[in-house]
Order: sequence, then C-alpha cells, then structure tokens
Amino acid sequence: MLETAIEAAYAAGKLLRQHFGAPPVVNEASHHDIKLELDVQAQKAITKVILADYPEHAILGEEGVSGPSEAETRWVIDPLDGTVNYFYGIPMYAVSVAAQVREKASGTDATTSVAAAVPSASVWRTVAGAVYAPEMDEMFAAERGATPTLNGRAIRVSDRARLEEAMVGIGFFKSEETIRRGLADFQQLISRVRKMRLMGAAALDTVYVACGRFDGYIEYGIKLWDICAGQLILEQAGGRVHSAPGTEPHSFNVRMSNGKLELPAA
Repeated sequence: MLETAIEAAYAAGKLLRQHFGAPPVVNEASHHDIKLELDVQAQKAITKVILADYPEHAILGEEGVSGPSEAETRWVIDPLDGTVNYFYGIPMYAVSVAAQVREKASGTDATTSVAAAVPSASVWRTVAGAVYAPEMDEMFAAERGATPTLNGRAIRVSDRARLEEAMVGIGFFKSEETIRRGLADFQQLISRVRKMRLMGAAALDTVYVACGRFDGYIEYGIKLWDICAGQLILEQAGGRVHSAPGTEPHSFNVRMSNGKLELPAA
C-alpha cells in the first residue's frame, strides 16, 4: 500500500505542478478558504491509482467519500493541502495520501491515530502514508514499523529540547474559536522560541517536524486528511503527537513535537 500511496501522490502532484501559476478555476470561495476545480481533479487522479490496485477499498477525502462503508481498509487523502497558497502562486502546497485499516476498539486509543481519538465500534490505524511537495519534488513516506524517508533517504526528528532553540510551525483554521486559540499559543510562544512559521499547509508542517526542519507544530480544528499521512511519518521518525477531537467531524486539535520539546499550553 505504501507503493500505491507514493504512486497516487506523484500522479496528483504532476497534475498540480502542470497547472501551477495558471489562473485556476474557483469552485467555491469563502472568507478564509478557496476550493478549486483542481482539488477535485487531483482527488480523481489519486482515486484512480488507488482503486486500480485495491478496488474494494474505501476513500475518505477532502473532496468527497466513496467506496463501501464496511470496507476494512480506507484511504484518507488531501489532494491539495494548501489550496490558498496554490491559488496565490505560493509554492508551499502538498498532496497527502494515507492508508488505514480497521481494528476493533477497546476504547479510546490516543496512540493509534488521530482518527482513533473518538471512541467507536472500531478504530482506524494508519499503516502507510505519503506526503508529496510537488514544487520541491520532495516525497516523504512511511509505513508502520519502518524507518520513514525523504526521497528515499532515512529521516528522523531533531534533538532540540530547549524552546529558545526551537522552530515551531503553527496553523490557524477557519473558525473564530480555532483562530482565537491559535493566537493565544502564538502570543505565548513567539517570545520564547527561536522562530515561528505559518506555512499554510498542515501536511508540510507535520513532515517538517518529522525530518527535523521544525521542532513542533500546533493547530486547532485541523482535518484528518491534512495530517493523517504526516502523523504516521512523524511518529515513525521518533516524534510525538497529542490530539483531541475538534468540534467538527474529522477535526482535531493537535500539538506535535520531536518528542523532546515541551510545548506549553496557552
């Protein structure tokens, strides 16, 4: 499934890169977000690759859900993470593709996946994931139990443990509440860490912690498909994830780190 995730991420990334910089078709626009026709096309490209290998699997994506609800395996995909960046011609965007298998739950298992933060009859365990940054041609990939890679080379989180040495990414989701909570963290941390960065693409924030570029990442209300693949890559790289369910379906409040840095709560 990791090979399929990588192939699917490359397929969507090729499509996005071909059209990057051209005036995109906007399907929907709101105060804090934009939906492009390319989001839909990229998800179709990913789905085509996945279902060619695994026609019985289900798809949970930002641009829609398909496949049998009783499927034992599902793919969690964000075909274009950082759509607003893409729209404005900013090359910080990514494709995220993750495979999850269904497991029986004995209760909440915070170590399984952000998808398992809500108790239910079953939980989903992420087993493979790929995050591709087309403009940098960087492919981050991991399968559970194995060393994660960046373009085929092993990666690991940083060793920085002091806030004054840390680079921390932060995201601001779309609601007033999530923005307010994020601003509180930003205000507390900005004078204590070396630098903070607002990437506008959660998948990149997550894998940047995994490869040691960042030491931590915080966001409230982020969606599962934004971070599913990246979380697996981060955990396999030695990182730590604290997550709690958000107020919307498939949303989570997350604090990710290299496992050594303590991110204080606001």
